Amino acid sequence: MAKPNITRTLGPIHFEDLDPHRFEDLIRQLTYDFRQWQSIESTGRGGADDGFDIRAYEVLPVAEPTIEAEDDQEDAPHPMDGNLWMIQCKRERELGPKRIEDIIKDAVTPDTPPYGYILAAPANFSKTAHDKFRQVLRDRGVMEFYLWGAGELEDMLYQPKNDHILFAFFGISLTSRRRSRTTEIRATVNAKNKLLRILGENPHHKSILVRDLKDTKYPYEDDYKDFETQPRWKEYSAVAFYPLGLIVSIGSHYAYFDKTKGEWDFTKAVNNSIIVRGQQRRRYDDEDELRNAAKGFWEQIPNVKKATYVRDGLIRFDSIAFIDDKGDTEYKCPHLFVDFHRERGPFTGMFHHLKINEHHSESIKGLKRITIFPETFPKPSFGTVHKEKLIEFDDRTRATLKHHSGGGITIYDLDRKYEYLKPSDVIGVEKTEDKDGNKTLLKITNSRMAMGSELLESYHDNPALKHAVENQIGRELKPKDKVHIIEAIVIYDWQIEQDRPVI
Repeated sequence: MAKPNITRTLGPIHFEDLDPHRFEDLIRQLTYDFRQWQSIESTGRGGADDGFDIRAYEVLPVAEPTIEAEDDQEDAPHPMDGNLWMIQCKRERELGPKRIEDIIKDAVTPDTPPYGYILAAPANFSKTAHDKFRQVLRDRGVMEFYLWGAGELEDMLYQPKNDHILFAFFGISLTSRRRSRTTEIRATVNAKNKLLRILGENPHHKSILVRDLKDTKYPYEDDYKDFETQPRWKEYSAVAFYPLGLIVSIGSHYAYFDKTKGEWDFTKAVNNSIIVRGQQRRRYDDEDELRNAAKGFWEQIPNVKKATYVRDGLIRFDSIAFIDDKGDTEYKCPHLFVDFHRERGPFTGMFHHLKINEHHSESIKGLKRITIFPETFPKPSFGTVHKEKLIEFDDRTRATLKHHSGGGITIYDLDRKYEYLKPSDVIGVEKTEDKDGNKTLLKITNSRMAMGSELLESYHDNPALKHAVENQIGRELKPKDKVHIIEAIVIYDWQIEQDRPVI
């Protein structure tokens, strides 16, 4: 599954939406916390401001009382006096060095400069503009000066202490967003922990019912004409937990994979995804004939090219609105309520891969899909049942066959003594009688010739192959050996009588 691209961020603040006077109000609000002020005056709104949009006096430090001459006492600063700051607001998106120089020269005179100066504008200032700003103000005797551009203004507005200003002027509250995000995280963690308690750390093959949050007609499927194509609830088998959510099995299909040629195929005729619930299983019983036919076709593919095409879906923890851990009489399993998407249902993403065996999978990315599986499958049947002949195995191979009863086995023949065996034929194995005298039966699924060199190349990827081959042929395999490879599965007498393969 490709990683979902989810971006949650704020775009640039639209200072241009404010009229000039409102922009001046914004800067004044940000100025209040900049220094400890004796007073702040909004001079720009009254007109004839002499270049001052905002005039502010900084609080003077309180001096320790001393015994001075009467004349000196008369020269002491007034308590309302303080350092004068000039603050100019220009709601212009572009201010170059020349424009900055003109603004300062029009407002600040060298004879009576303010102590401090701030120029605020929603622009992005260049290094040259900053340098010109500093140079002109130093030349005019200003002691402190600050250039507030779009970046600086946004930084100030995003500070928690200014959240009320951000909301008042732009309708944005990061504090509210943080509270909302905290609520989302709490709900996500609660959903994850509840599922862990219900399903355990290994939820494999455990059943869940996923229900559409918008549905009001459960459990009556007939109330929806399109229920088969757009189910509002569906049972799934859990696969595993993922950092973002729960992975469930959507599909498991018979597949073909040729690693050497980079080719693959699968059939969607049947879905072998495990469903625990009895009613679902009964629904599948009607498809057993098709299932058996598809399996019979797949069994005849050489083992080295057999695969399972697996489709898994991700249900994110943060998409689960509620979890009913008890279920009901219709579905006695946990119910997960999720807001279904029309096309992808309850899933945020999908995982697709080819399962080669229990320990190995392959990605389908870069593979070429070819046609191996037919649209319709022939009815499975048995070929010749060789009642008078038996397969001979060494003791180790017989023990392996007994241990994997119900599975498959590969026969390696150098003497061509089993060349009469064809796919779908049935033959017994000597010395495998049970207490009732019945021998283990094998159904041949594939028969082909291979050079010893081909098998020797496989030793590196599959060391067990070397032991299996050499145990059966009774000597070391040589590159020039011509090996008859016969693949088979274990079946039972009753299957022959019913003329059907194992399910």
